[in-house]
Amino acid sequence: MYQAKKLNADLEVIIRGHTELMDVLQYLFEVEPQAYVSAGVIRNSVWAKLHGQLWPLVHTEIDIIFHDPEDLNQAHAQYLSRQLSQKFPKIEWDVTNQAFVHEWYRLESGECIEPLHSIMEALSLWPETATAIAVRLLENGDFDVIAPFGLTDLLGLQLRWNKTLVSSEVFMQRVSAKRFLERWPDLNLIDV
Repeated sequence: MYQAKKLNADLEVIIRGHTELMDVLQYLFEVEPQAYVSAGVIRNSVWAKLHGQLWPLVHTEIDIIFHDPEDLNQAHAQYLSRQLSQKFPKIEWDVTNQAFVHEWYRLESGECIEPLHSIMEALSLWPETATAIAVRLLENGDFDVIAPFGLTDLLGLQLRWNKTLVSSEVFMQRVSAKRFLERWPDLNLIDV
């Protein structure tokens, strides 16, 4: 329990020290308090900080996720994308309702996966454990962090494959395409 609290505190220090990311989190709370900032922007901001680098958000893609099975026509995702684009026009936005991503994925058998019931369940399918993290601000200014694999890999510079949905080949293609090991040479690629 102590370690989890310390890891959460360490993540909070890094995020609070990233002014641009805090501006995004604050604005997101104002327009949709149930939505989370997730994936690469969290991972990249942390790994850059741990390497003594900055991770500016200009011309970066930021993933925003929420879970609403009632938003069948994706109107809320489109609304959030417009609001964020107007407020932060130099950032690329990928706003996704996780209630419908099951339609994108296929199992090895070719079948779709079952509908996802929560943000936690959605994150548990993401290709890297250190990417499977979502953060939002709460009304009292605290963070709500969802991390189905914990924060040890993220803060410990561990690049680990999540075997739940994607193959090791897909994972290694992502490692190569995203240049993780080139950008952050202190990363430890866990045996695939």
